[in-house]
Amino acid sequence: MKILITNHALDRRAGTELYVRDLAIGLKARGHEPVCFSPLLGSVAEEIRQAGIAVTDDLTPVSAPDILHCHHHPVTALACMAFPQTPAISVCHGVKPWQEAPLARFPNILAHVAVDQPCFDFLAGQEIASDTIVIIPNGVDLKRFTAAAVARDDPDRQRRALLISNIATPAELDPFRQACEANGLSLEFAGAAGEVMRAPEKDLPGYGLVFAKARAALEAMASGCAVILSDYGRIGPRVTTDRFETLRRANFGFSVIDRIPTPDALAGEIKAVDWQDAARVSARVRAEADFANAVESYEDLYLKLAGKPVDASLSPAAMQAYLGAILPQLQERDDLATRLYTETAIRLQREQALAVLRAED
Repeated sequence: MKILITNHALDRRAGTELYVRDLAIGLKARGHEPVCFSPLLGSVAEEIRQAGIAVTDDLTPVSAPDILHCHHHPVTALACMAFPQTPAISVCHGVKPWQEAPLARFPNILAHVAVDQPCFDFLAGQEIASDTIVIIPNGVDLKRFTAAAVARDDPDRQRRALLISNIATPAELDPFRQACEANGLSLEFAGAAGEVMRAPEKDLPGYGLVFAKARAALEAMASGCAVILSDYGRIGPRVTTDRFETLRRANFGFSVIDRIPTPDALAGEIKAVDWQDAARVSARVRAEADFANAVESYEDLYLKLAGKPVDASLSPAAMQAYLGAILPQLQERDDLATRLYTETAIRLQREQALAVLRAED
């Protein structure tokens, strides 16, 4: 099958960007023809191209696919209008990001996918019929993350910690650094705001403790690390065998990351790390959470939907409704941008005035 996969961006190493890369590679390995579409291309797009998969920022020359695999409502709308008779699925990876909301309600979207229970509940709360929503959990590409050695067996790893975040700033590292130092661990920082980890499958086996969420947390577990869930300026629980099932249903994501990371709270979590239990968690991830399972589940869904008839005459009305849904939000963003511009201009004027006063002194 030819499968068009959309994403709001393929420019940097972030959650859905890497998800699209791994999905496309997995589908190609199963004999399909994936094509990736995004208006913003970059390093991840190049990784996908190097795997022999087509990537484009223009749908005009793309021939009709068999299935649309859609992430993010702006590009979902573009793909659904470009191929109004092609069955589509819409995938939700989070309940907070604006682009994840199911605002695109086109007649060719025949199924919705949630990556966890909070996303399922979110979609159901948006008046989407629950019998059209399927949960396909996230996973780890075990063909890349092959190292099965665990931190339990390596005292040097147990003294090294890593925080992974595309959001955190260096200033927000202080509580983590203080807590690590109190427990005899050094701390490093990886992510868009720090040093980008371009080969996590090689780097993660060098750490004992990792602060991360969602996909990055799963990859750390698969690499034998102990994990404390963290991001958004908050921390969650340690991932343990008795909490694993509950936390996986939440995709190890924001819904379970809700505490302020004080040095004392973090120090207590770090001190309580059980390296034996972390090894058991790692074994469970490697046994249950192979991303190949997700690829197979998507393939089954594609086969179920491919060829189903779609009433394309409803597409113009769907586009009108979509534009009506996003215009208030675009206006809100425009108002915020105007306010930021005004406040910045005022601040610059004040700083210039102070500079003149200092010069006169």
